[in-house]
Amino acid sequence: MPNSPGTAPLGAPTGLCGVQFPAPFYQGGGAALVVFIWALWIARRHLGWVAKAAIRPRPGRPDSESPLPYRLAFPGLILSFGFMVWFCWLAGCRVVFGMVVVGLIVAYYVMWARVRAETGIGFIPFPLEIQNGLVSALGSGWFTPRELVTLISLRWAYFPGFGETAEVITRNALESYKIADAARINARRLTYSMMVGFLVSLMLGTYLILTGCCRQGYFSLAMGGAYGWPSWQTRNDGSRIFSFLTNVTKPDANAVVAMGAGGLLAALLGALRLRFWWWPFHPVGYLAAHCWGMHWYYMPFLVGWASKVLVTRYGGLRLYRVTIPVAIGLIVGDQLNSALWAGVALITGGHM
Repeated sequence: MPNSPGTAPLGAPTGLCGVQFPAPFYQGGGAALVVFIWALWIARRHLGWVAKAAIRPRPGRPDSESPLPYRLAFPGLILSFGFMVWFCWLAGCRVVFGMVVVGLIVAYYVMWARVRAETGIGFIPFPLEIQNGLVSALGSGWFTPRELVTLISLRWAYFPGFGETAEVITRNALESYKIADAARINARRLTYSMMVGFLVSLMLGTYLILTGCCRQGYFSLAMGGAYGWPSWQTRNDGSRIFSFLTNVTKPDANAVVAMGAGGLLAALLGALRLRFWWWPFHPVGYLAAHCWGMHWYYMPFLVGWASKVLVTRYGGLRLYRVTIPVAIGLIVGDQLNSALWAGVALITGGHM
């Protein structure tokens, strides 16, 4: 059965999603917001320069090597944000609700893009669902019924991570730009290529989903089965809406303290990381430790860390360079294996 609001997903350790100490998901939620602020702080000078260049263009082309012209990117961000807030207003929500929810979605996207580009661990999901954090901090009584329905109905846009939502676009794009910069690939052309790929994928994916549901039926498809992720979450959304509407709650002090503690510790780790070059602990590591799935991934993380430490300590830079192709081969092989079996399943209709 789908998990009820506030309980851990299927297979999660007991207490992982709760607000009682140590409340790991809520600590991770506070850390996620601080990592977002930390990323903006690191890029503050560049972002300020971009804003000035967009508002008052200077002679020449200072943004000739950027993915998009600043005079288009900066207004585009403002218009897109305003459109999403307007969408919430059309749904019957207050403007402040729309600004908070859209702001949190953007913050999660930017934060996860930074995490992916800097560490490569974007395969783990967000630590705390936005609706759980808001309802716990403000209480469900603060929201109107329309806002609660809108909040849960927008979960497709911000949950769960795992590459299941649009956050995969921001993190993969930033990682692609980072690779392009190292390989001296024109970022503007790469942007146009990604736009074309996105549109083609969107049209083809929409066609496949709609025709598949029409011909086979939603519940006959793998995603619509009893254990299919979209089906499970769709059913779970209904139970969440019902629970929030029928159980009026007040702000939860435990949740607020846990989020505050997680944010303060992440801020401390970030400050020490920027201040001392030898500081070994990264705020992203603290964030990742409080994400769903780390009870599965802790051992691969340990093996990877130990392998890198041993190679660099006893083999130096030369051995490190020799082992890079091995690591890349393992990653590419895993992806090709998944793609191969997906193709086989498509050709055989799932009968293998």
